[in-house]
Amino acid sequence: MTLNADAHARIVVFSGPSGSGKNALLAGVLARCDACVRLVTATTRAVRDGEQHGVDYYFLSTEEFLTGIDTGDIPEHWHAADTNRYYGTYVPALKESLAQGNVILGQLQIEGFRYLKKAFGALGVFVVADSHQELERRIRERQPDITNEEMQERLQKADEEVHEHAQEYDYTVVNARGKLDDTIQEVMDILRKEQYL
Repeated sequence: MTLNADAHARIVVFSGPSGSGKNALLAGVLARCDACVRLVTATTRAVRDGEQHGVDYYFLSTEEFLTGIDTGDIPEHWHAADTNRYYGTYVPALKESLAQGNVILGQLQIEGFRYLKKAFGALGVFVVADSHQELERRIRERQPDITNEEMQERLQKADEEVHEHAQEYDYTVVNARGKLDDTIQEVMDILRKEQYL
């Protein structure tokens, strides 16, 4: 815990390369953990069919989002230049959820994890696939039309993330093919070890 961190905060951040299975892992832990809720972040993108404000995202206008940055309500954010959309951590909702005694699980990039680690003492879990071949299989499954050049860029980016960021996290878990249940159990064991459950 850092000195300015909330001693009662129980936040777990899942990160990892595209195709590592971090979303499936987070969903599996949520399904097994009654005390756990998903971190709901803010975005300026439009609401899609079936989505709800405050459940899937906090859907804000660009003006509202930029005001949140100025006031400190959104202290950590990133901008997708190609779509001109903003995404970020919405602190008022985070604090409200913590006050209710929840264990909060989020899937964030490295910048988001660094902020939550510093401000709240968040626990970091870095998720990796068991091989390049498996990572490539998962990416191709999701994007059948991906070119070989794009695939090489993805795999190179995955290598960079592992080598540059993994050591900043408290735990690294291997989400091997066909072993998702085992990986979920591994994370549950980590949460018990850290006295989050």
